[in-house]
Amino acid sequence: MLPKYHILIGLLASLMIYSLYELTVIQASIIFLSSFLIDVDHYLIYTWVKRDISLKNARNYFHKRRDKWMNLNTPEQKKYKRYIYAFHGIEFWLLLFWASTYLPILLFIIYGFIIHMILDYIDFIYYKQPIYAKFSQLYVYITNKKKIDLDKEIIRGI
Repeated sequence: MLPKYHILIGLLASLMIYSLYELTVIQASIIFLSSFLIDVDHYLIYTWVKRDISLKNARNYFHKRRDKWMNLNTPEQKKYKRYIYAFHGIEFWLLLFWASTYLPILLFIIYGFIIHMILDYIDFIYYKQPIYAKFSQLYVYITNKKKIDLDKEIIRGI
C-alpha cells in the first residue's frame, strides 16, 4: 500500500482510538507515527542496495519495482527473491512486545504496527500475494534461497 494511504488511514485510526480510549496525545501520536514509519525498513533496504540516501529516489525505486513485480504472473513471482522488511515480521514484533514489558510505551508502537499491517494484509489479499511475505521475515529468508534477485533481472531487461 502506498504511504499516503498508510498516513491517512493511520491518522483516522489514531483519532478514533484517541476518542474511544483514555489516551494521551503523546500515546495517540506514537500510534499514528508508527502506523506509517514502520516502512522505514523499505528506505533502509534502498540505501543498502543502491548506496543512495535520496528519499525521492527510494520512493521511485520501490514504485518501479512494485510495478515490475505486479506485471509478473504468480509462477514467475515465485522465481524471485522478496526483500526482508525487518519491521514487518512477527520476529520483530515479538521482540518489541517483550521489550514493552520493560518500556510500556512501546505497546503504542505495536498498535501502530497493527494498523499498518492490517492495511498491508488487505493490499496483499487484493493483489493475491502470499501473506507470509509480510508475516515472517525468517520464512522469507528461508524461501529466498536459490531464487533470483529481481533487481539483477530488471537490469538485464526482463
